[in-house]
Amino acid sequence: MKRFFRAFAFLSAFFLAAAFAVPAGAYNQPPLNLGLTNVLDQPPGPGLYFFEYIQTYEATTFKDPNGNQDTHFAGEKVDLLLSFNQLIWVSEARVLGGNFGIDLIQPLVVINTKNKGLTANPSHFGDPIVGPFIQWFGHRLFGMPYLHRFELDVVLPLGSYNSDYLLNPGSNIYTVEPYYAFTLFFTPRLSTSWRIHYTYNGENDDTDRKPGQAFHFNYSLEYEVVKDFRVAVAGYYLKQLTEDEVSGVKQSDTKEEVFAIGPAFFWSPPGKLTIGLKTAVETGAKNRPEGTRTTLRFIWKF
Repeated sequence: MKRFFRAFAFLSAFFLAAAFAVPAGAYNQPPLNLGLTNVLDQPPGPGLYFFEYIQTYEATTFKDPNGNQDTHFAGEKVDLLLSFNQLIWVSEARVLGGNFGIDLIQPLVVINTKNKGLTANPSHFGDPIVGPFIQWFGHRLFGMPYLHRFELDVVLPLGSYNSDYLLNPGSNIYTVEPYYAFTLFFTPRLSTSWRIHYTYNGENDDTDRKPGQAFHFNYSLEYEVVKDFRVAVAGYYLKQLTEDEVSGVKQSDTKEEVFAIGPAFFWSPPGKLTIGLKTAVETGAKNRPEGTRTTLRFIWKF
C-alpha cells in the first residue's frame, strides 16, 4: 500500500513550486477535492467507514491566464499517483434533525521527481484534515428521496514542509473549506449527486503567499443498469474567485479555472465493500495544467 502514497502532494506542491517561477504567482492552489467524490456521495447510514481513493493524473499541457499554452512550462509533463485515506464516523447523536459525524484524513506522501531543479522534501507526512459534519437521512425534496450533508473541513498545516525544498508534502497554510453534498433520487434507479465547496486559504508565512479563494464542485448523473451496478457521467469544476496575494498585494492574472467530465462506474454488492471507478478529462483550464484523472474508490463499512 505504501507505494500508493507516492504523490499525494506532488501535483499541488508542483503548482506551488511553479508559482515561484511565474511572476504572476499562478498555480498556487493547495490540494483540492477535484473529482475524488461524486457518485452516490453519501454514507448509507450511521456507522464507521473507511474510504480509500487511488487516483492517477497525467497532464502534458499547462495553460496561462487566457487558456493558452503557458510558455514557462513548454515540454513539461506531470504524472501523479495519489492515495487518499479517509475515516468517517456517522454517529447516532442528533443535531438539527441530522446525524452528527466526524471526518478524519491523514495523507502520507512520497514525492519522486525527475524534473531538473525541482527539489523534493524526503519526509512523508501531508497536512491532516478534520471535518465535523451533519448528515441528513430520510428527507424528501419535491417528493423524491434526498440525502444531504453539511461539513466544515479544516486543513491543518502540520505536514512536512521546508522552504528549502520546492516540493513539500505539506502546504504550510491553513485552509477552511465548508461544503454541502447531496444525492437526489429521481427514481429508484436514476439519481444525481453533487458536492459544492468554498475554499478559503491562509497565508504561507515562509513565502508570504496567499492563494485566492475558490469555488468548486463535483457532480454526477447516475443510472442503475443492473442491480447494484450504476453507470454515470461525472466530473468537476473549479473557479478561483479572488487573486492570489504576495505580502498582502494582489497578483493579477492568477485566478485558476478548469472543467472536467467523463464516465464512471459504481458497484455496491451486498456486504461491506463498495467499489467505484471513473475517468475525467479536463478542458477550459486557466492558470493550471490540463489533463486526465482516473480514480479508483473503495468503501468499507466496519
